[in-house]
Amino acid sequence: MIPTLDLSHFTSGSEEQRQKFVQELLASFDTSGFVKLINHGFDEKQLNELFTWSKTFFNQPIDAKLEIPNETGPRPMRGYTGLSIEYVSKLSSDEKIRIMSDTKEHFDQGPAFDTEYPNKWPSTPSLSGFRPFMEAFYLQCDEVCITLVKALEVAFGVEDGSLVERCIPAATDLRLTHYPPITVGEMKSGKTSRIAPHSDFGIVTLLFQDSTGGLEVEDRSQPGTFAPVPPTDTMEMIVNVGDTLERWTNGKLFGGIHRVAIPEPMLKDGADAVLPERYSMAYLHKAQRNTPVGPLPKFVTPENPAKYPEMTALEFQKWRNNILYTY
Repeated sequence: MIPTLDLSHFTSGSEEQRQKFVQELLASFDTSGFVKLINHGFDEKQLNELFTWSKTFFNQPIDAKLEIPNETGPRPMRGYTGLSIEYVSKLSSDEKIRIMSDTKEHFDQGPAFDTEYPNKWPSTPSLSGFRPFMEAFYLQCDEVCITLVKALEVAFGVEDGSLVERCIPAATDLRLTHYPPITVGEMKSGKTSRIAPHSDFGIVTLLFQDSTGGLEVEDRSQPGTFAPVPPTDTMEMIVNVGDTLERWTNGKLFGGIHRVAIPEPMLKDGADAVLPERYSMAYLHKAQRNTPVGPLPKFVTPENPAKYPEMTALEFQKWRNNILYTY
């Protein structure tokens, strides 16, 4: 369902390879809202270390994690958010989804230079290398996103670099998520999800997942139905369109809806069967905070007037974040 593209074809390939990558990227974003990338610059050692640090952080006692609490509400997230505090289900208009609670905990960081919303780092000696590793990983994710925005500039015929300019300086949130073990019965109750169906706020999202499984994406040919994205290769990077890109393109592209459900091999298991814990990393690439996120002029015509009101990227993020914590 989701094609796999080679990012090196755009970064160091021939002109023919670059153009083919651009065309296939846009086509995949248009049809499904997703794409998988290989040769993205991250190696197996880095990804193993990423998940090792994530497990070390979440395996701390709850009191240690709560030393760096995220302040819930309409602001960029920083630090630790406990289990079932954020509800992405609240973003949905479907009442069957809105009643679901998310069963996850997460750690969020922003750019290292951010003084308005500074990062929060653990002081536990066993996590002394966590901050330098995560700050370096953040920067490398940002390079990949800027490369993808450059590819979109080619796809859209934007020759002045103005889309990339809208992404500098970085205002992205990187999130490590831990989904604790949960029974099949709880997942099938209709009241609980690992994470409910949703789209992301930003331009694009980069995702790495462990081998547990459960990620599903909406099948746009049958809205409301979902197809699994098995973790057949944990080196693959999954990329999805975010709501900011939908707004910029005036609905030409729209956010890829996804959820984390029961892994396909466990669907027939009994209610008492337990889903193993799951870990993931999402780099939720956002526009520079003062950048407008209304439709770009090239996507607005008399036949297709602007569908989204003008606001800044930070105003858009605050508006969406406020919904997540409104019970």
